[in-house]
Amino acid sequence: MSDDGPEVVTSGDCGNSPKNAAAQDIALALMGAGALPAEVLAESAVWQRPTGALAGRKPILNALRRTKAPDRIEVEQVVTHGKSGSVSGRYWSGGQERLFCHVLQFTSAAMRALGQIVSFEHRPRS
Repeated sequence: MSDDGPEVVTSGDCGNSPKNAAAQDIALALMGAGALPAEVLAESAVWQRPTGALAGRKPILNALRRTKAPDRIEVEQVVTHGKSGSVSGRYWSGGQERLFCHVLQFTSAAMRALGQIVSFEHRPRS
């Protein structure tokens, strides 16, 4: 891990897909590993997350500013189609492993603005 952020292993699903690469960058930013430009969020965006829902661009950006990145993130799968995308994998924080998935719903197939984000996480089964 560097002083600038977590160790990140990206997915091989992004090589020839700018949409997949954009979805992966958004997911990493949601986890504190990168910045999410304000214009990526629709003004009325909603983020459903394990700690509660946030509605509106400003509350989401404020929450992201307080997000502490984990020690390591491995993105295992990125899928986009039309106005939707998902990014999943695992991360480690304080020695504990967690699985994650961010489901992204854009306002159009051009994927310029996020309207809804649903984030899941849990401990893997032994």
